Amino acid sequence: MYAVGNRDPFSGADVIADGIMGSRGGVPVVASPMREQLFDLRTGVCLDDPEVSLPVHALD
Repeated sequence: MYAVGNRDPFSGADVIADGIMGSRGGVPVVASPMREQLFDLRTGVCLDDPEVSLPVHALD
């Protein structure tokens, strides 16, 4: 299970929870519904722009 921030860093909208989850090359990802950037659910890093990321929250 993964927990990342809900705010899309590109648009500023709280929409990541509405994104489509899947995988790319075995990496679990979520696609932003705004501009369809893919984010690694394990690290929060954007696969389309590695300089941008979502915050990742630890699950206890």
